[in-house]
Amino acid sequence: MAGACGGKQMMIPLLEKARLLSLTETEQEILDYLEKNITAVTYIGLSDLSARLYTSNATIVRFCQKLGLKGYHEFKFQIRSELEQLSNPTLTAGRLLPLSAARFRDNAEAMDTEKLNQIAELLTSGRPVYIYGSSLSSIPAKYLQIVLTTLDYPSILIEWQRLLNGLIYGISGGSVLLAITAHGDAPRYLPVFKKAREQGILTILLTCDEDSPLIPYSTVSLCTNDENREYRHVDVNPRIGILTIIQILIDLAAQKRNREKAD
Repeated sequence: MAGACGGKQMMIPLLEKARLLSLTETEQEILDYLEKNITAVTYIGLSDLSARLYTSNATIVRFCQKLGLKGYHEFKFQIRSELEQLSNPTLTAGRLLPLSAARFRDNAEAMDTEKLNQIAELLTSGRPVYIYGSSLSSIPAKYLQIVLTTLDYPSILIEWQRLLNGLIYGISGGSVLLAITAHGDAPRYLPVFKKAREQGILTILLTCDEDSPLIPYSTVSLCTNDENREYRHVDVNPRIGILTIIQILIDLAAQKRNREKAD
């Protein structure tokens, strides 16, 4: 079966896969609801969906995991991708805006606030701080570095991988290295993160790859739902999720500086 979109019946591969599975009565009800409301579902949160279905968040997550996904956020991302492929490939501003807004909400809902506070504390702890981002990732990296320095939390910006490769040997233990990787290029930084661990450097990883090989070597890591996309071999990953994290870290740093001045 398929979901309805704009009055047309479309074959959604992920839902077709679900139809072939052995489902419980509750899971069947979830699938039926998804098929009838597939477009709307991609814009609502997990708690909202569970309320509409009179079931628990955990039950919906288990249903998604039965499909081979990690959870509801990945389910929505997959459905949106399949809907985009099946519909008119020419996306207008009217269609892109709600899609971008939905991805933003998903990212915000999945944000680990405990880790955000931990990262903000490291960046404002008085330790030497190095911030790395190359190509388009240098934009959020530079933004963070400039504002932190303006707030009197000095940091050093690194925008070239070769420079990072050489500097890592001279960075002292206890220093903080924040790295942004958002274009599927994580493996090339593995030697840097391994060396950082050897030297006792505290590493912060901001990535959009949940399976990044750098995560096990990071002191703390945050993953966003930004897409690794290219247009004619040009990186067009929007990095909205990463920019959101950067802004939250800046706000936390500014609040801390204001408290320190008040004291």
